[in-house]
Amino acid sequence: MYFPDLGTITQIASGPHVRAVGWLDEAHAFSTGSVDTSVVARIQAFADEWGASVEALGWPVAAGPHTCNLCGRYRASGNFGVPCGDVLFVCPEMIAHYVAEHEYRPPDQFITAITRSDLPGSKGYAVSVCTFRSE
Repeated sequence: MYFPDLGTITQIASGPHVRAVGWLDEAHAFSTGSVDTSVVARIQAFADEWGASVEALGWPVAAGPHTCNLCGRYRASGNFGVPCGDVLFVCPEMIAHYVAEHEYRPPDQFITAITRSDLPGSKGYAVSVCTFRSE
């Protein structure tokens, strides 16, 4: 499912505080370039903890896996949020695959946010996303 980077609508959340990141589709061009290996690892860590993010944000669990339509070789089903002040970057779990395998380069604002945010599952993360929580 495609949503443009930094748009305010995603499959799981929308609003003036939302910034979509990593909702790619083969029919739409996307930013490419190198991403530092520490950032790649950080994105993967968030993707691995998508369940904790969903729980902290009060989001429903997505209904089934999505297959990468860029290569057809990878499946993922989760979503996660990355807080940064009054903005919540909202990503599909698949973003980790896009960065590692398809040279996707997320926006710089997102890279800064993910390197500074506490990981999902931590108390710091829960506190930082409480204002974005869906009831």
